[in-house]
Amino acid sequence: MFSERSLYVGGQAAGRVKYMDRQYDKTKMGKIVFGLFAVCAAGYLLLLFFVNQRVIRADVSGCEAGTAEQMEIKIEKIESKYGYLEVRGYAYEPGVSVDIADTQVLAYDPVEDVYYALPTENVRKESLTKQADDGFNYDYAQFRSVTRLSRLPGGCRACIWYRCNGADRLIHTEEVLFY
Repeated sequence: MFSERSLYVGGQAAGRVKYMDRQYDKTKMGKIVFGLFAVCAAGYLLLLFFVNQRVIRADVSGCEAGTAEQMEIKIEKIESKYGYLEVRGYAYEPGVSVDIADTQVLAYDPVEDVYYALPTENVRKESLTKQADDGFNYDYAQFRSVTRLSRLPGGCRACIWYRCNGADRLIHTEEVLFY
């Protein structure tokens, strides 16, 4: 693997130096680089996931109170599994295309009269537009929220903070998030 060669400085032998005679193994090096990349990517994704689990108090004082009659709202799924709460559903105003999607799931604590903003993402669901079949676009009316159960007090109710297309409505639902 290594060979020794003499090192000459000023015509005099200064000692022996070891040199690598073989080139690196490309397959082995590729596996090492891929492994390091995979570990770094997984660590980064985990960091993003845990940073996104923030549950903060929401100030809804300037919101208009919305009703289910003026909106098309449905909480499709509330599931508690492995210490996490997942809320999935959709909200849109019939006859108004969702050009700017900004829907937030809130947990309302009736005991303390406090709203908690849950990390929420708007999700594309083309079937909503097809289902409505009224010529308007509701593709991004779907929302999904995942958060740790330990971040919420028990007995919270699900609320929808609808801020699409400049609207600012708070819609209360009768859905209990968990006890």
